[in-house]
Amino acid sequence: MGCLLSLLLALPASAAIPAKKSNPTGPKILSGKGELYGGLSGTAFTLLDVRRTADKGKKVERLVFDVGDANGGKMKGWPGYFHAELKDKPQRLVLSFSQMPVSLVNTIALNHRMKDSYAIKATAMSLDPVDSSLNLTMDLKQNTKVRVYQVAGKKSTSKVVVDLLAE
Repeated sequence: MGCLLSLLLALPASAAIPAKKSNPTGPKILSGKGELYGGLSGTAFTLLDVRRTADKGKKVERLVFDVGDANGGKMKGWPGYFHAELKDKPQRLVLSFSQMPVSLVNTIALNHRMKDSYAIKATAMSLDPVDSSLNLTMDLKQNTKVRVYQVAGKKSTSKVVVDLLAE
């Protein structure tokens, strides 16, 4: 009887409960105010690059945040956990990356890349060593809508994409 009980207790507890994986959230347009989150938790991540493209005719501006692994290399799969919040008074986008203690882009480079933006008035970036997070704040022009989504790294690294839709 004791042997049978030992065998039953030795079975993995996870065998009875199937593992669930949640699908990443899809694109969502934020207008006025709102928030969303995405990505996956891990050990640590690096902000590799920030790229900006714009189409003034369509009044759309795209920011691409390349997310890498802890060593600054390309990362396959979903980016690290992030939280995006659009505030309305004043209108600003706060983008926080958890577990991202390293950035290959500094504040000067970020401001230089955003200087010709027609949707962004000012930017600020801070690394918080206590909770290993990277926080980006972008003061936006009035009535700017924001779409945020994530792209899994397949051929290149993972990305968080922000579309700014000016009115």
